[in-house]
Amino acid sequence: MLKRMMSLLLTAGMLFCMGSTHVAAAEASQVAGSEALMRSSASTKTEQPAFRVYLSPSPQYYNLYPDGKTEEDYMRQIANWMAQYLHEYGIETIIAPSSAQVPASEWGTMLQERAKQAVQNNCTLYLSIHSNAAPEALSGQYNGCFIYYQTNHPMSGLWAQIVKNNFIYPEADKIKLANNQTLTEMAYPEMPALLVQTAFHDYPRDADWIMHNTQRIAANLSYSIAQYRKEYYGVPIQEITNPNLQIPFL
Repeated sequence: MLKRMMSLLLTAGMLFCMGSTHVAAAEASQVAGSEALMRSSASTKTEQPAFRVYLSPSPQYYNLYPDGKTEEDYMRQIANWMAQYLHEYGIETIIAPSSAQVPASEWGTMLQERAKQAVQNNCTLYLSIHSNAAPEALSGQYNGCFIYYQTNHPMSGLWAQIVKNNFIYPEADKIKLANNQTLTEMAYPEMPALLVQTAFHDYPRDADWIMHNTQRIAANLSYSIAQYRKEYYGVPIQEITNPNLQIPFL
């Protein structure tokens, strides 16, 4: 009897959880700290609910591209392509409704509603898709990609690192991780969230790259989501069988 009690105590004593208390400034330590949390979390799950991603294209219809289309037009193109790619990977999507009729003064409330919709629909991840622009006085002087992640959510940082490693922006050294918890789509989603500023639409080469690569950008971001699911939920990445979607994206 005594041996049995000691065995039970030893077994109970081996139960523990690990996790980092914050996302470190250095990318290496941020990934190392949160990776342990994610792997521990994944190993304790026996059944996973549907893996569902909320896609939030930029509502900024006043940001014009050289061809007269808007930031919202192109980011929604990316979101629509992503829905097709994620379907191939067995991942469900919800795309936020168009904001074309929503005045800019109400965007904060609208984005909060998108975060609520993601919770109500049991979404696993939240992805906001944007292009960037420099301040007016410096318009056309900056280029690159910024991937914003939540500083209070380790899994967001890990997902951001996967996106950074995979992303196909032409200048790899200008793909940067960033954080700003004052952004509505960083502060309000309850699940891991990213805001990807794909490139600068006021920088001519960046704008041209976006306009001619919406499908590749979508395929690439979708693959990073599938990789995230594989690494931390153990779900293999399925092959893309639709010939219309079989393009280079890495």
